[in-house]
Amino acid sequence: MKIKFLPILLVSLLTAMSTMTSCLDSDIEQVTYSSETSITSFSLGTLHVKRVGKDSKGEDSTYTDTISMANYPFTIDQTMRTIENKDSLPIGTDISRVITNLTADTNYILYGKIDSEGAEPHDTLWTSTDSINFAVAPAEGLAFTVWAYSGVKGRAYHVKINVHKQEPDSLQWSKEPMGSEFTSGSLIKQKAIYTNNKIYVFGKTSAGKAVAEYTTVSNGNPGSTWTAIELPQQTDTYSATLCQGNIYFLANQTLYKLTESGYESHNTTVGLDQLLASIDNSLYARTANNESFIYDVQNNTGAAENFNLTDFPDKGQKILSANLPVSYNSSLTRAVLMGYNPDKADGSGFVSTRMTNDRMWSTYNYEQADTFRCPNIVDPSIIYYNKNLYVFGGEITSKDYTDYKSPFSALFYSTDNGLTWEPVKEDMTFATEGTSFVDLYNRGKSKGEGSYSCVVDQNNFIWIIWNDGYMSRGRVNHFGFLPKWE
Repeated sequence: MKIKFLPILLVSLLTAMSTMTSCLDSDIEQVTYSSETSITSFSLGTLHVKRVGKDSKGEDSTYTDTISMANYPFTIDQTMRTIENKDSLPIGTDISRVITNLTADTNYILYGKIDSEGAEPHDTLWTSTDSINFAVAPAEGLAFTVWAYSGVKGRAYHVKINVHKQEPDSLQWSKEPMGSEFTSGSLIKQKAIYTNNKIYVFGKTSAGKAVAEYTTVSNGNPGSTWTAIELPQQTDTYSATLCQGNIYFLANQTLYKLTESGYESHNTTVGLDQLLASIDNSLYARTANNESFIYDVQNNTGAAENFNLTDFPDKGQKILSANLPVSYNSSLTRAVLMGYNPDKADGSGFVSTRMTNDRMWSTYNYEQADTFRCPNIVDPSIIYYNKNLYVFGGEITSKDYTDYKSPFSALFYSTDNGLTWEPVKEDMTFATEGTSFVDLYNRGKSKGEGSYSCVVDQNNFIWIIWNDGYMSRGRVNHFGFLPKWE
């Protein structure tokens, strides 16, 4: 509704009312009109959202959903006179026809666009039934102005509606591998560790020599080169484990710590065959006698526990771990172990868990075949990411996961500490553009087990390091969104 010269009419009307009041008998109480011009609340009505779903044939199909946006809060900054939603509306939301609900000190509210010179023309009187086009609004939003009952024009509010331009929970990957080749050539039996803005990859060359290579990563950008570190003979490259910011590994049943100049040995009193995980200050290991062992890295003391690990995969096999917080107690940490189970190739993968205050490992025994047990994955990886556990990797041999046999066919996630698992069918998927992960994996597969590794950095980037040293990088979109408030 367009009302020309509305500000002049309002002022004239209010001036006339004031004059009439002053002419009445002096016994009549004088009326003073308020000069308040604040907007005190703002919300949206129902909007249309374009979505992508699956049709009856399983193909992508677009449709329009109608959703109430009343629960998206808008923040009103009375000092700066701005109004905006800090939680953006879903991607695909149509803001060309927006019904707004607001309360203010008066009912005389006008809105309009801000022109290029910064002037604020207001020629439309707002009503709760107006359909307002925010899609054509400038970057700072539309200007809403409240006129006081006294005739005073308030300072304009800039109202902005934020809409996601990307799916917040979608995992986006680099189209092609990044970085550079390892200086030592192709590496197998890889395990990657991230610490101090560096990615370390432990692995073995084609000649069987154990090395560690590292490169610096910064805000999703890899370093231009890898630097090699020679390791002791007979290093178990799968044993590399981060504890209290330092990397520990095993060679010939001896515990070593990586240093700036190389490495140093630690006396654990007993020979160790396998490093399993770290929780807080402790490394958890397996002795040559197949017993569980704890080593305190701060006090340099260790002790064997009173139980063995006969239900674990054989020594020397790839067992990976992920640490996650305990929801009901922030002082506790849970470690989850995962590995390929060759003894039950067509069954479930190996999963075991332990918390800070537990006295032993608890291994999940998946006796009954179903599609909620951990898949048995050759060359597996496990990460704790975006508040879930994820596993993925090479070929899946479980007979109950027939739809996901090939390498990197899906990520499987668990929300209950690794007890049950499901394949992710939307958002969290591998790259669909550029060179496929299957091709990147298979080009090194013939050269040996563990021809890739995976790690997550402090900026929530997932790095997959391939056989030759080049890396694929991925991150869930919402980790890259700039915060709109502190």
